[in-house]
Amino acid sequence: MRGLIQLAAGAALAALAGGCVRVDNGSAAPVPLACPAARAFTAFVNAMPGPGAVPTLIVSGEIDVPPGATARLVPGPTDRMMPPGQRFSVELARAAPGAATSGWQHVRSQISPALPAYREVIVGCQGKTLARIAPIERAY
Repeated sequence: MRGLIQLAAGAALAALAGGCVRVDNGSAAPVPLACPAARAFTAFVNAMPGPGAVPTLIVSGEIDVPPGATARLVPGPTDRMMPPGQRFSVELARAAPGAATSGWQHVRSQISPALPAYREVIVGCQGKTLARIAPIERAY
C-alpha cells in the first residue's frame, strides 16, 4: 500500500511540474524517461448547449511511445493570465504484457467544467514544451 501511495504522489508531482514519467508497477516511484516526440495536437472548448451540458476543454494529439510503454495526457495547472493558459503533461506507463505498443499513439484528455476562454494550451514533458496550441476555439 505504501508503494502505491508513493507511486501516486510521484506521478502527481511530475504532472504538476509538466514532467514526463514512466510509471513502473514494480518500483516505488516513477522513473523519468526522455521526452517522446509529439505531433498533431489540437484543443477546443466544447460549449454545446443542452440539458446538463457544461463547457469542456478537449485536448488531443499523438505521442511516439517507446516499445513496451503506453502514453496518456494528464491535466496540469492553469496559469493566472487573462484569459488563462492550461498545461497538460505526458505520462508514460508500462504497457500490459503482450500488448503491441511502440509507435504513434493517440492521446486525449479533457477538463470539465472548463473555463469560458483559454489563451493557450501547453503540452509538456520534463519542463520541455512538446506542443503549444493557440488560439483555443469554442465549438457550439
